[in-house]
Amino acid sequence: MNNIKASRNDFKLTLAVDGDNYYETDVKAGPYIVGPNVLQIYPTEKVLMEVEQEQGVIKSLKVVKKNENPTKTIDISFMQKTDGKKHQQMMLSIFNPFDMNLKYRANIFLMKGNKWEATDVLPIMRGISSYETWPDIIVTIALDQWELSPDVNDKNK
Repeated sequence: MNNIKASRNDFKLTLAVDGDNYYETDVKAGPYIVGPNVLQIYPTEKVLMEVEQEQGVIKSLKVVKKNENPTKTIDISFMQKTDGKKHQQMMLSIFNPFDMNLKYRANIFLMKGNKWEATDVLPIMRGISSYETWPDIIVTIALDQWELSPDVNDKNK
């Protein structure tokens, strides 16, 4: 059985704004991996991303249906936290299954301003989950520059 989940189905994304208003958009069916090792996800999505790596160098990424290889599958979810119908924050959760630290870059598409912006994220220590939060309403997020490193602070690895 093929475990690859190359693309998402169409869905309506609805995000709470201020208790009275919502942001809605139709997300068209399309790939999760949108460029060389670039994962794009929307709020409410949870993806399992299987990584092929060799001595810490990431060779390829693919989104899979089931976690059949837990030692090389990153578990990622992106959600909006609300208080009733009022936006509170956006939260990205990433589980790093590797015995090395995981670094990545994130770009967020903000509802306000309707544009992509770079954002800071922290490396994820080996074998744990990391949570990033933002106060802004984020319509989608692109994660790239995935890198495994024995040392979180080693910029040269």
